[in-house]
Amino acid sequence: MAVERWTPERRRELTRTALIEAAAQVFARRGLYGASLDEIAETAGFTRGAIYKNFDDKEGLFLATVDHHNQRILAAFSEWFEEHPPDGGSLDQAQLADGFRQILARDPEWFALDLEARLYALRNPEFRARYVANARQMTEAVAHFLQDLARSAPLRWKIPPARLAHLLEVSAEGFMAWAFLDPDDGALFKSFFELLLGTIVEERP
Repeated sequence: MAVERWTPERRRELTRTALIEAAAQVFARRGLYGASLDEIAETAGFTRGAIYKNFDDKEGLFLATVDHHNQRILAAFSEWFEEHPPDGGSLDQAQLADGFRQILARDPEWFALDLEARLYALRNPEFRARYVANARQMTEAVAHFLQDLARSAPLRWKIPPARLAHLLEVSAEGFMAWAFLDPDDGALFKSFFELLLGTIVEERP
């Protein structure tokens, strides 16, 4: 069995990952304002200096946790799609809507943290620019997912995938917020998603 050689680059990668995962825990527990870099470093098993070696500031570390969370969401979408391939080349819209709802609603603590970050972004223009740039990367990733989905189904989106991805993200946020407040009304997003798909999806012959 080969033993992995820990080069300086590999050590830094592992340290950075550990800090991001620890930050995700602390931010979710304390919130963006309440989380301290000392607690994050202690949770990761490092000193505060390790954070400054890998991130510019607390906001940069938070954005790294956002990106980490987004990657987990995209991985969940890919996993779901592998487990629910198009049946005979056709797309089960109700099943897809339910899949989107389940994946997006799986982490209420993170959703609350992201709402807090948005309020912070509204009050801090510099962080707002960084936050929006990060969000646009997520939108691009979702657009690629939608393109792959269209090729596999096969189907055609009546609006550009990038616009559809952004529309889904923005609308989902409102529906998910209400679902967390009133779980009995949690299927509202699924109903909206099915309605939207029925309008913008065109199956190829």
